[in-house]
Amino acid sequence: MTCTCMTLFQIVNKTAVPLTLSKRYSSDFARNSTISTPLVAHTPAGLILRAPSPLVVTAHVTPSNAPQRSEEWFALRRDKLTTSTFSTALGFWKGNRRSELWHEKVFPMGVETIATAARAAMEWGVLNESTAIERYMSITGRDVSYLGFAVHAEEQFKWLGASPDGLLGCCPGGGILEVKCPYNKGKPELGLPWSNMPFYYMPQVQGQMEIMDRDWVDLYCWTPNGSTIFRVHRDRGYWELIHGILREFWWENVVPAREALLLGREEDAVAYKPASTHSQTGLAIVKSMKLAAQVKLVCREIAGHVEFYR
Repeated sequence: MTCTCMTLFQIVNKTAVPLTLSKRYSSDFARNSTISTPLVAHTPAGLILRAPSPLVVTAHVTPSNAPQRSEEWFALRRDKLTTSTFSTALGFWKGNRRSELWHEKVFPMGVETIATAARAAMEWGVLNESTAIERYMSITGRDVSYLGFAVHAEEQFKWLGASPDGLLGCCPGGGILEVKCPYNKGKPELGLPWSNMPFYYMPQVQGQMEIMDRDWVDLYCWTPNGSTIFRVHRDRGYWELIHGILREFWWENVVPAREALLLGREEDAVAYKPASTHSQTGLAIVKSMKLAAQVKLVCREIAGHVEFYR
């Protein structure tokens, strides 16, 4: 197990202030630095995640080395609607997921009640994320800059936050890296990479581009048996559609419920609980599916054989 010294940058009003932190990969930088081969964890010295230069970021950024699902990690995100929850806030999922998200944002945090299957999938993703980033760098030859937690640069949108897995290049022209490590219904070791982009990730990556003010995302699907890279481009019309639904969820459901709770009126707070879907959920799903179908597969790697597509 090796140690590394990384310089993170705290961006305040677009001015970079270096903040040098020395941590073990196995602890505080668990999210981006826990390395593994399929089913066997290790930490190679070769993986270098570069800190973003002052020109990389246009959003106001608060870097954090808090481990995923720690108290600090949740605290950073609790007061923001983060891109990883956009599909839930939009009502993409059956059941009570939308109201459960509302409850998480409104009421004081209690003991986590993540289902066993969901927790296992999350742990698989965390365990293999750095292996995936290392493989992406090897395949593409790109440097990946680490970023902690970012909020939108404009005051009116500061209720939106993102934790991208990496930044690619400098602005203008730079992109974002989003990594997915599918759990394959409990048998991840048998999984194969996607051939098409799942539509339900479209809100997340479009939200990341809007918050970071970047025009493309490499969505990288990693499995022990191969990987694929999808290039997703920014779509302002799509963002306008989903932003309206997200804004309503936050400002008409979450915020007034919080205010009622602060005044000791819990019954009034519950009255702001949202429905399981929004009136425009169906349209957002259709638009997401249409955009996902247009996304280009730029690279496929199976059993070490890499093929790029034009």
